[in-house]
Amino acid sequence: MNYRTSVLLEATHLQLGDTLRVQCPRCGGGSSGEKSLSITRLGDDDVVWQCFRASCTERGGTDGSAISYVKTAEKVAKPRARFDGVTQALSEPTLERIRHLWGIVDPPYWYWTSDYGGRVAMSVRSPKYTHRGWVLRDISGRALSKTLTYMEEGQEALSWYRDHPDAPTIVVEDIPSAVRAAKYMNSVALLGTSIGAARAAEIASYSHRVILALDQDATAKSFRYAKKYGLMWDGPEILVLRKDLKNMEEDELCQILSVWVTPST
Repeated sequence: MNYRTSVLLEATHLQLGDTLRVQCPRCGGGSSGEKSLSITRLGDDDVVWQCFRASCTERGGTDGSAISYVKTAEKVAKPRARFDGVTQALSEPTLERIRHLWGIVDPPYWYWTSDYGGRVAMSVRSPKYTHRGWVLRDISGRALSKTLTYMEEGQEALSWYRDHPDAPTIVVEDIPSAVRAAKYMNSVALLGTSIGAARAAEIASYSHRVILALDQDATAKSFRYAKKYGLMWDGPEILVLRKDLKNMEEDELCQILSVWVTPST
């Protein structure tokens, strides 16, 4: 399968205006495996894509989108459309599947949508507990793209869980890991692995102590972020993981996180 075919398969479930970040088939996202390829659907048969790693040349488009590199990049950078689908309460079989996958018994602010083949709709929460967007997560294992993210205009793609006023804040990649960690301390999900200045500032504003706990394949990024934002975060600490927090048994998770805090009852 060539790179173009791989990209178009990833774009199969995108609706008009949707943008998806995936691992680049050409460069593999570098040594950290980051999701550096941005794919946007501009029309029914009109898709553009571009890898944002400086050393990678993967970019292109179909039909009318096969335009100049500059115009393509401008279109790729446009904010994605809102998710306005219908949501409903999670069914008992879905709750059981979530318990089996991640050990989460009562997920907060999670719903179900029949859109995109049927997905768990996870509300992205602001530091002040308001809704700021959606992460649509496939739990069937059949979708080409596990997650689709839709943020409200002007909102940072961070999801917060702040129930421990005096506890540190652990920074993780995804919402299920943040929900698992929230039993022990404050947590925030990056919805990926990227931290820019605006995200770093928001984390600093609502955290008095920061612990970086990115997945095993992004440990190098944790050290880079600690160096880059160390003064802003007042000397962040790094938790090196052998497996994702969401995939740990409860006793294992407790043993790791209780180094910093005592779990709530």
